[in-house]
Amino acid sequence: MSFISGFSFILFAIFAILFAREKRRISLSFLFIAALGNIVMDLVVFSSQIPWVNLVVAAGVLAFFPLSILFISIYLLLNGKIMLKRESKKLANMLSLIVSLAIFTMVGLFIYFFIISFNSRYAIYYIGSLLIFMYFSFVFVSFLAYATFYHFWKIRYQPDFIIVLGSGLIGGDQVPPLLGSRLDTGIEQYMKYNQEPKIIVSGGQGPDELLSEAAAMKKYIVEKGIPDEDVLAEDKSRNTMQNMQFSKSIMDSIKPDHKSIFVTNNYHVFRASIYARLAGLKKCEGVGAKTARYYLPSAFIREYIGILTMYKWWHIAVVGLIVLLVSIIP
Repeated sequence: MSFISGFSFILFAIFAILFAREKRRISLSFLFIAALGNIVMDLVVFSSQIPWVNLVVAAGVLAFFPLSILFISIYLLLNGKIMLKRESKKLANMLSLIVSLAIFTMVGLFIYFFIISFNSRYAIYYIGSLLIFMYFSFVFVSFLAYATFYHFWKIRYQPDFIIVLGSGLIGGDQVPPLLGSRLDTGIEQYMKYNQEPKIIVSGGQGPDELLSEAAAMKKYIVEKGIPDEDVLAEDKSRNTMQNMQFSKSIMDSIKPDHKSIFVTNNYHVFRASIYARLAGLKKCEGVGAKTARYYLPSAFIREYIGILTMYKWWHIAVVGLIVLLVSIIP
């Protein structure tokens, strides 16, 4: 007897169909995590039919959530301390620390309102805050799980172009390690596809830069031995959306019916793929360059905030609904 229910099969079938049609949608992340979660529930139900196993599974499920919260909180706290030591003290580099403190705050408030000093009115406010916190946690887990899945999905076509996304220069004209990893991965992809695709280096010039990112990136790649005529520069873009739009214009002018891939850092692949879809790039999947492990938590949180911003009205509507429901509780 199979432990996977018919509903789980339906969820995965819908996911597979939509994934095959268009992978670059945030809605797939929620369907993906819902299908996985439903299989976990199927496993729990199935285990209840086996003596002793049901007790082990039940104990595991009960222990999983508090231990997960404790582990994540401590991990993010320690990661935040590492980020402060190794990176500049910018808000973007303090995100893991901030999230850790937010989790500890929610746990502390729970203990205070429900164990130390119970107050029904404050408890209702806390429940509302907890529901909002849980909603955004669900969105983050869905995003993280699907972004990881998407990153490792193999590209199954021969690209005509390889777009390497810029990420800022240091000293006004030097390629930093983060951007260097993207360019090195772009070169690897160029060699993988038998040196046939054209490489498009995409990035404009910031106010504190002596030249455009594209110019510095092209210089870096050409010095690595790639023929100058195989490297095209897109030097007007200021953000990821413009990277995709302006690179598309270059590709359209050379080969209207083109296929492409883009290269960015691994944490940025999924969100950049959404921009590629919105820019009208029909066949454009992402390849992720490696990033230092200590940098990943804050980087993924920053990407998550970017996703929230892209679809802010949906999230505002959900938060408004939660506030409305809590406000009518007597």
